[in-house]
Amino acid sequence: MEHILRLHSNLLFTILVVFGILALWSLMLGLLRRPVGQWLLSGMAIGVLLVLAECILGVLMIIQGLRPFRTEMHILYGIIALLTIPIAHSSARNREPRSQGLMYAFACMFVCVIALRAVEMARP
Repeated sequence: MEHILRLHSNLLFTILVVFGILALWSLMLGLLRRPVGQWLLSGMAIGVLLVLAECILGVLMIIQGLRPFRTEMHILYGIIALLTIPIAHSSARNREPRSQGLMYAFACMFVCVIALRAVEMARP
């Protein structure tokens, strides 16, 4: 049980680092009016998979009886974090490069904020 809890908290740090780097990268692309390439999109796909793994670990912890302080809000923030990038991708698909970069930058920053907010909700 303790291993899952430690992995859950360490994975959060990884998610914050990955999405922080992706936010800066896409912000630079947007400000320079450069097109978003496959490398950035692949990085965001990896980030979404990390968030999915975090959600699976959270479900395992809940099943084993380890619940965060405000469980329903914690779950809601996890779902929002999981859906943010796919929604941003569907919105940014047919836009100009500047809009795409800025939209992805804000989506990645939003995932960071939601992840930090989920940590706040888990504590009493």
